[in-house]
Amino acid sequence: MSLIFTLINVLSTPLSFWLVERFGRRSMLLWGAIGMTVCEFIVAAVGVTVGFNYTRVVDGVNIANNISAVNAQIAFIAIYIFFFATTWGPGAWVLIGEIFPLSIRSRGVALSTASNWFWNFIISFITPYLVGSQHANMQSSVFFLWGSLCAVCIVYAYFLVPETKGLTLEQVDQMLNEVSPRKSAAWKPTTTFASMEEKQTTA
Repeated sequence: MSLIFTLINVLSTPLSFWLVERFGRRSMLLWGAIGMTVCEFIVAAVGVTVGFNYTRVVDGVNIANNISAVNAQIAFIAIYIFFFATTWGPGAWVLIGEIFPLSIRSRGVALSTASNWFWNFIISFITPYLVGSQHANMQSSVFFLWGSLCAVCIVYAYFLVPETKGLTLEQVDQMLNEVSPRKSAAWKPTTTFASMEEKQTTA
């Protein structure tokens, strides 16, 4: 199962190279977050009703009472990985390289990278305690937590992520000064960096 999930992740990621230029950063992250949220809540709902939460342990091995339900959970985890690998996985890295002003871009990207690795560590560290039977014993209920965080991604993408497709870094700065992220997809540059430099030179 781990091999299948890894293959889905690896094979889905190149699709993001086309999606990010075809549909743009904002749309890709927004629809990716919606897809991930739906998958997480389906996995959680199936698990706490008829799925993994109702497995029994025989000789240290989890045996499913409802194999179809557990298989459905696995399928939606795989679909979640597909949504992540084609949108937020690579798309976030594209965005952080474009949205920071030129004067602080290197520091902004560095802090974003550090934050990513920090939260990866936190999530990987606390998950065994959340699902382990000797600790929180959330089992499939943990997917309600992950789904809620994905729902936050929807809100974040809708209100705070600008559309930077087809813009130069200077135009991104100009766009962020003139419109809100929600209206950024319709924004068109009225000046170019070259014309701005020419005006400054003549002045």
